[in-house]
Formats: sequence, C-alpha cells, structure tokens
Amino acid sequence: MDKTWEVDETNTVKARFGGFGKKVVTVNGKEVYNSRKLGPKGEIPFSLPDGRAAAIAVKSGFVGSPAIDLRIGSDLMVETGKTPIKCASCGAVAKPYDRFCAKCGNAMPTAQDYSNRKHVKSATGAITALAVLFLIAGIVMFFAAKGNAEPVLAKLQGMDAGSMYPTPIQGRTYSVGELRKQIVWETWSVLVVNLIMASIMLGLSIWARRSPLPAVLIATATYAVVIVAGAISNPASFGQGVFLKIIIIAFLAKGIKAALALRTASA
Repeated sequence: MDKTWEVDETNTVKARFGGFGKKVVTVNGKEVYNSRKLGPKGEIPFSLPDGRAAAIAVKSGFVGSPAIDLRIGSDLMVETGKTPIKCASCGAVAKPYDRFCAKCGNAMPTAQDYSNRKHVKSATGAITALAVLFLIAGIVMFFAAKGNAEPVLAKLQGMDAGSMYPTPIQGRTYSVGELRKQIVWETWSVLVVNLIMASIMLGLSIWARRSPLPAVLIATATYAVVIVAGAISNPASFGQGVFLKIIIIAFLAKGIKAALALRTASA
C-alpha cells in the first residue's frame, strides 16, 4: 500500500506499507523512517526539512482498511489521489494543499471533508449491497419454498376444492381451494417482499448520492426493522449471518456520522 501527500510546493511525503508490517516513509525522496514498528500511539513521527513536526497515524478500524492520515503540526493533510482534484464550482484542477481555487476563489474541501465523503461512499455501497442481498435471498427463498410446496400442492390437486381440509393449520380450518391459494401466495410472497426491499434499498443508494444523511438514516432504520421483525417471527434468524449484519451496520453508522459532519461543515 502506497500513500502520497503533497504538503506544499516544496515538500512531498510518501509512505509505503509492505509485507510483514514494514513501513517506509520518505520526504522529498529522502528516507526518514524504515521500521516494522509504530510509535506508542500508532504513529510514525518525523520532521520536514523546514523543521515542522509531522506524523503519520495508522488506525485500524473494525471494518474496512486501516485509516492512514498525515498531520503537519495539528493540520490534517489531503492525500494526493490517483485522479486530479478539481474545484466543484468551476472544474479547475487544484493541488491537494490548496485552500481555495486559484481560478474562482471557491473554498476547497478539507482533508476531513474527503475522509467523511469516503465514509459516506462506503455507506452508500453498503446500501447497494443490501439491495443485492435482498434480491438474491428472495430468489433463493422462493425456489426453496416452491420446492417444498410442490409435493403438497400435488396432493391437494386431486381433492375437491370446495371440501374442507381435515386438519386445522395453526388453529384455522381451510377449504382445499383456500389452502391451495394460501400455499401459492406464501411461496410468491417471499419473492415479492424481498424484491420490494431490494427496490427500496436501491432507491436509497441512488438518493444517497444527492442527500446522504436522510438516505443513510432511512436505510439503517429499515434494515434494523427487518432484523427485529425477522427475529420476532423466527428467533433463530437473529444469529444467522450475524457477522455480515454487524459489518453492514458498522458501515451505515460510519456513513451517518460522516454525513452529519459534512452537513455541519457546509452549514
């Protein structure tokens, strides 16, 4: 993993994280750190040629790749990405250290803004993943329910639709015709409900690109309701896929926090 920060016109910091935990930091092409260990706070401290104190912090999160940040003094630096940074107002190319656009004077996003946007993007990706999971689950559960229903429907096929089925089901007595319709509906309802949930999540993931905070909040609340409803109807389902559920909720929670920060910054 390689990271690059253009601190200003004369200073460029690069960090390389290699195999077996090796970490190499260079400033303007000169090596200033080479070790497998981090400082007591998970930091790599060093100094710029002009004497300013700097530190690269490596923070391992519960989910996702570690967060790697560079601070010069107390200022968080914007990482130099693979694509040029452009002004949102005029589209002019800017440097990572530019506070304002050189062409139109518009304020450029801070390093914290970029970090928050990354978390919002991850949350949006989690919502999209939920849409895909609901779609796949609906299809799998539909074919499973259909396979279980076919032998029962085959037995009911030879019976008079108007006659009463001899055995009550969950305390209710059905006619043969009603029971057929109930079984068919329950088979298709699994697919219909999951397709509706997939559509909702897909719509929220699209909406999150324009209004991240309300979209991620609604997605989180909806997913929580689905988990609770599933646990009430089938307590055994609560523990199924629990690790995946925790990961998705963690991404959504980070997205909410980041979206709130972005809204506060733009207020």
